[in-house]
Amino acid sequence: MQIADYLSKQKIPIPSDYNKKTRGTKSLTYGLWQQSTVRFILSNEIYTGTVIQGKRKKVSFKSKKFINLPEEDWVKVENMHEAIISKEDFERAKKVIQATKGSRVVQNDYLFKGLLRCYDCGGYIGIRSPDKNGNIYGRCQRYGRFGKFDVCSPHNFNYQVFEEQMLEVLREVCKVYTNTKKLEEIAKQTKTKQCKEFDIKKQIESFKQEIDNETRKLEVMYDDRLAGIITLDEYMKNANRIKETIKGYEQNIKELEKEISCKSYKTENESRLDNLIEEFLSMEKPTKEIIREFIEKIEIHSDKQVDIYFNFKPLQEMNEKLNFICARKSYEKKVG
Repeated sequence: MQIADYLSKQKIPIPSDYNKKTRGTKSLTYGLWQQSTVRFILSNEIYTGTVIQGKRKKVSFKSKKFINLPEEDWVKVENMHEAIISKEDFERAKKVIQATKGSRVVQNDYLFKGLLRCYDCGGYIGIRSPDKNGNIYGRCQRYGRFGKFDVCSPHNFNYQVFEEQMLEVLREVCKVYTNTKKLEEIAKQTKTKQCKEFDIKKQIESFKQEIDNETRKLEVMYDDRLAGIITLDEYMKNANRIKETIKGYEQNIKELEKEISCKSYKTENESRLDNLIEEFLSMEKPTKEIIREFIEKIEIHSDKQVDIYFNFKPLQEMNEKLNFICARKSYEKKVG
């Protein structure tokens, strides 16, 4: 809604008016932006260079009626045209949309709002307005709505202390991750991966050469068949064998290319994580957006224990290794 209001104030043409102008229609109107239009644009993968097909199909060739297909049945092809935003920015926006779904913009928009979950019932942990003493408390929303039916428990905790502790944990995990020893290990792993990737590419070239050799054999056999040197049965028998061999080489190439693609993504992911950590540690006051980059969700137990789930596997492993899960006694003392 804020984005829509900003675009309206700036008199940025809405999509329909913009299309009229590009077609040569003279129009002085700008229109008012709707939040649904902004949400559609932010959720449209076409801006990343991806084309999506097969979202719906006809009931039958005799009918004009279409039915929508589930997303897992869609056909997505990346890099079909020039992207105007990066895949990374698109995913960041997607996470923000999911985390703030159904929430309203309020005066106190807390850092961890939308990330807190009740461990016991799986519902959201809401953050209440400050009381007369200025204290802010978190509470299980499902309990607030259905507590009279013995659903869940309050899970009350002091949010100000919680936020301070969570930022300390996040900073500590990031600092440990970026220490000299860790950076050296990453450098060694990257070097090993580069060498291995070179070997994989050599294997792919070798398989391609074998495919060329087998294809030439097939062509020679076909000429021999036309010349009557070999019988039809001999040709079919050997041709099928060669085709199976080629199919096997093609499958090997596909698997090796997939392996390179996965390794490339992992290296990019590590680089993205390094940049995020550097940005986060340089911030005096972190933003909600960067917090959501790091954290998938935080679960609050009824006994005040807290489980943090990071979006990045290295941070999750580091968190578990350092055992940064708030113990009941120390947490109750500060937060209860």
